[in-house]
Amino acid sequence: MAGGDGPRTMDAEAMRQMLSERRALISPEDLGFTRRDPRGRRSPGLSQAHMDQLTHRSPGTYGRLERGALDSPSADYLRAIAGILELTEQEWSAFYGYARGERPPAPLLSGPAEASRAYTWAEVVEGFSSMAYACDYAGNVLAYNEPLARMFPDRRVPVNTLWWLLFSDDARNRVLVDWEACWAPVLVPQIRAAAAQYPEDPTLRRLKERCLADPRTRHLYRGVPVGHAHPDGDEKPLRHAELGRGWVTMCVSVPLGAPEVRLFLLRFRAEGEPRKGRPELRAEGEGARGLAGFFAVPAGGFR
Repeated sequence: MAGGDGPRTMDAEAMRQMLSERRALISPEDLGFTRRDPRGRRSPGLSQAHMDQLTHRSPGTYGRLERGALDSPSADYLRAIAGILELTEQEWSAFYGYARGERPPAPLLSGPAEASRAYTWAEVVEGFSSMAYACDYAGNVLAYNEPLARMFPDRRVPVNTLWWLLFSDDARNRVLVDWEACWAPVLVPQIRAAAAQYPEDPTLRRLKERCLADPRTRHLYRGVPVGHAHPDGDEKPLRHAELGRGWVTMCVSVPLGAPEVRLFLLRFRAEGEPRKGRPELRAEGEGARGLAGFFAVPAGGFR
């Protein structure tokens, strides 16, 4: 399939099956239509003509999309189709790939509607023995476990982690060891990157304004952005409210069904406790030899 950005690949048959099956599940009556065939019997689901009406496109446009004959459908058009057919985030990613041969530029859902899905992870978060929490892209805490609460003075978990980490007196002076050199240079670029991606988010706007107003963060925000704008894999010095000084290693993941949610797993290592080495990943068997280079540990190990 050719387009303005060069040739693209697509899977027309997979897309046709996905779209036709999802259309059949949507009741035309729920959207203000009535659908009858020439003999007066109701046909299930939305028709291709309905889809053209709902997306304000000329007749036949949706039919060409479903057949794989529509050249370079726009992201906005595909998003409109996904919304009408009530696709999930996984289905949205697959549909976009089928249509354009690439990943979607943004999640299908955003803001509170998307972040609310993190509540389904509450039981998972509570099940971790290490500190764990889920937050949205702006740092608003959605769920956390008891081990995390024990890290904070008075066991009071902040409403917004980014605000607490950067501007709380407890964070700067008591909990985050060497805040100026170890923590702020990593946290501020996270806010700058998130604010650029979600410019209309009020929480991120306030965080940006506070960064620019605070002399201890202003120079970091205005400086040259670093490529590393996430904490995954970082190990930082920290003073745990109950366990004392030590190091915390941060592992960050994104749930497939909620791509604007961040799941943090934090492992605390007390001062003086030896750091556990990471085992070398090995590919076993004759058929796996080609993977050995891919899984090789870099010189000097992981840091």
